[in-house]
Amino acid sequence: MLITEGGLTVPLDLSRAASGFTMTGYSEAHRKVFLGANAYPGSNAVEANARMSVLACLAHEYAHVERHELGYSRPTGLPDVLLAEAETSIHASLHRILGRRDREDLVEDARDRLMRWLA
Repeated sequence: MLITEGGLTVPLDLSRAASGFTMTGYSEAHRKVFLGANAYPGSNAVEANARMSVLACLAHEYAHVERHELGYSRPTGLPDVLLAEAETSIHASLHRILGRRDREDLVEDARDRLMRWLA
């Protein structure tokens, strides 16, 4: 897969993508990235997270994989999950396959999450 540059062995599971209201995410327990219906950008989305392209969304999820393989512990409760998500978006924004718009959306997503973490 292009986003992983052949370096990751975590599969992309597409089984949820066609079902409405499903979430995209990386499951540490299943060692899979699940593509959900929410990976597709909203047509009138204002928040960066909702307007990210599928490629940016997958870059974010595979950044979770990379961080997991590096030994980062992912908090699951508020508010620290927001900090982990912000760090992951910044990590993903550095992926060289992404264009300027995708990078900007990921950085804005990180900013939005940091603002909520600080609140």
